[in-house]
Amino acid sequence: MKKICITTCFMLLVLFMIPESVIARDSYTFGIQANRKAIEVFGEGGFYMQPSTLYVGANGLYYEDKYSMLGVHAMVGNVIAPGLTGKLGFKGVGGEFKRSGRDNPTLLALAFSISGTYDLSDVVATHYIPIILHATFSIAPKPLSFDDTDLFMEAVLAADWMFLENAAVTASFRYLDVDFDDWDRSHGSVYLGFKFIL
Repeated sequence: MKKICITTCFMLLVLFMIPESVIARDSYTFGIQANRKAIEVFGEGGFYMQPSTLYVGANGLYYEDKYSMLGVHAMVGNVIAPGLTGKLGFKGVGGEFKRSGRDNPTLLALAFSISGTYDLSDVVATHYIPIILHATFSIAPKPLSFDDTDLFMEAVLAADWMFLENAAVTASFRYLDVDFDDWDRSHGSVYLGFKFIL
């Protein structure tokens, strides 16, 4: 667990060493979502760097009796078409998966990440469909997986209903597939929560 904390702190330090003169604040998003057995908190800052936007964020996830995970990411995004934004970057993840009767394996990986966001209100009708769709896929093959981890894969699908101008009700589905040295784990779960945009 000590290695995970040190790696996470180092990644956050590097991400926040970008000079303020190079980037200008665009927006901040943070939120919380949960289901019957899990809770996740997350946050992200969007920084405009002409002609792209740098997205830097973190999330923490605890799932009772299954796993706990901490992630940090840095991605560069551009508008591809009206309402559609694409992002490419990296996600660092660390955590622990629980296994009854045996040692709990450690998750530690640096994943390639690709993401797309589609704002229906920009394309269909602002007042009738204030919904934003998100899809993110991250994968860390063996050379980018460390400690007990051989492979890390995560897929997230989400929809935000912009209930207020700066707040949304969010629903998401996360699928995890992790290969460890002597054990494999896959898990899917649905979450509901709130998201705030500043």
